[in-house]
Amino acid sequence: MAMMRFSKIKGVLFDLDGTLVDSLPDLHYGVAKALASWGLPDMDEEEVGRYVGKGMINLAERVLAARKPGATFEERDQFVRDYVEILSKDGDSHTRLMPTVLESLARLRSRGLPMALVTNKAGVLIDNVLERVGLAGFFPESLRISPESVASPKPAPDMLLLAANRMELPPEQCVMFGDSRNDALAARAAGMPVVLLETGYNEGEPINAWGAKHGFGDIFPNMSEALKAIKD
Repeated sequence: MAMMRFSKIKGVLFDLDGTLVDSLPDLHYGVAKALASWGLPDMDEEEVGRYVGKGMINLAERVLAARKPGATFEERDQFVRDYVEILSKDGDSHTRLMPTVLESLARLRSRGLPMALVTNKAGVLIDNVLERVGLAGFFPESLRISPESVASPKPAPDMLLLAANRMELPPEQCVMFGDSRNDALAARAAGMPVVLLETGYNEGEPINAWGAKHGFGDIFPNMSEALKAIKD
């Protein structure tokens, strides 16, 4: 990060859950309601947090592996549909902004930097979350990239490359802000610098510990602290 300068950054990409917003209470709500409708045992928030990050299909697979071993692909897909339906109706009431996010995005916008959202969250859920927390104005609809927009979600680089392409920028002139291994690995695969925040979930492992083992060193307590480390 000591070598990163605002003069070299032409576009900024953000993960959503765990980076911009704390949505775990609502993600847990969706899983718990779906499990209850299936007559399966409940799951606490901490366990759900260990399964968040690689998108809905992976989440459903891991939840069902823990509560309904041997579930079929058809059952997995039905669980995904049930989960999304629950969240689309009333699944963002407990989602809140992460600390320092609003002022940090305002600072980046004041520099004229385009900003994109690259999230493994279902596309149908994104707009309501952004409206609720007051971030919709920072991200044009064309730069709200979800798994439905690409062949593979994070940790594949597809979403990041699509966002850079839509901003008409090479990946190396962008920077990715995220909270998990999926963001880090996607950025590495895309050839894009990445800044990691300690605010998220990272599948149950502290991002500092994971980053140290995998060669990612730019890790900060929150977004404001990360921006302070970027030189003019």
